[in-house]
Amino acid sequence: MRTDHFCHYFSNKQANSKDINVQESACLSILLYSGIVLASEMSEPERIPHFITPSLPYLSGLMAFYAEDLTICESLLKLFRDYAERYIAMMSRSQCIELFSASASLLKHYSEHHCHNRVVVPKRSEGAEEEFEEEQKYNDVVCAIQLLIHLGTKDFTSACNAGYTTMSSSNGLETTQITDVIFFGLQQILPLMSQGLLQFPTLCQQYFSLVGFMVETYPEKLCALPSFDLFHSLLESLLFGMSHPDPLVSKSSLVGLASLAREHIRTHALDAHLSKRPDIFESCTARMIQEVIFQPIIWDRLEPAGMALLPLIAALGVPRFVGVVNKISQRVLGADDERRGRLHNAFERLVRPEVLAKVANAAEGRDARVVRVQFKRDFDVFVRDVQSFLIVK
Repeated sequence: MRTDHFCHYFSNKQANSKDINVQESACLSILLYSGIVLASEMSEPERIPHFITPSLPYLSGLMAFYAEDLTICESLLKLFRDYAERYIAMMSRSQCIELFSASASLLKHYSEHHCHNRVVVPKRSEGAEEEFEEEQKYNDVVCAIQLLIHLGTKDFTSACNAGYTTMSSSNGLETTQITDVIFFGLQQILPLMSQGLLQFPTLCQQYFSLVGFMVETYPEKLCALPSFDLFHSLLESLLFGMSHPDPLVSKSSLVGLASLAREHIRTHALDAHLSKRPDIFESCTARMIQEVIFQPIIWDRLEPAGMALLPLIAALGVPRFVGVVNKISQRVLGADDERRGRLHNAFERLVRPEVLAKVANAAEGRDARVVRVQFKRDFDVFVRDVQSFLIVK
């Protein structure tokens, strides 16, 4: 039986999913396709997409039929991830669209069974080997995140958009269709990350690679997450990541916070969430100052921290920011009037109302870029001054 016919048979509902032999044969079918995708040193590698494309709907159908089997689910996610990673650059527009449609279906069926109501119980391990073994239990989540990252690449989006016209959507895909699928996947994964998966290095790095790119590129989408709980989970993960020991994770988180703040300055995109929690920007600013700027870790994330602090202050406004600084100085320095005075003076030199006004009036454009360059210099001086007399232990 040909491999594509083999796959078609096992995605047919007439097959009995509880038959062990059938399940083993389905795994073999996926393994055969994975071997084809991982083939290397071919003289004409474009033959692989020509062979794989007709089978993608049937492979995606296996996820719907064997959704309860995590082994099969993980194998399918790996297959789609590896195929997207290796062959997007050589796919035609129609092949990219077929991959997108099959991936959307695959992620939908996967999330229904393995993201909703999944309980994450991360265990404290004593060694690196035990921690690695524990992380492998969630390798399906890593594969799903990596697949979403590949679907968001510029090459893939451009290929899917090619030939799109408003008169006929059959010629291609709008960017919004692709980003909707990516955000759908991200929404499914968010609750799992907030439950403790961010403690695993690989999961953490891949998650912030996805979130950092999407928040920076499509901040309006994340500002408009359909529920406050989802937005809060996203925000908490960014606040967790900004003080992470890994500088790449920290940079992605700080860039994400900056993008959210700039989008709100530009469009008031967070008004709905602010109506439920008015202190969002106060909380983010206070935590950034205490957990990043006042800490020794600031030196490997100095620029992204400054570029995140500026729009956060602009979104707050000077009076509310002064209130945040007063609370921090009282909490950190107590009755030490001398150092409190030095801290307040340092903030006054850093934050000038006329600069913030330019940021608020021109979230993007030349004026905003000029302001950011100047603030970058001022922030460097500010951090060196503050670190000379104040480091929160």
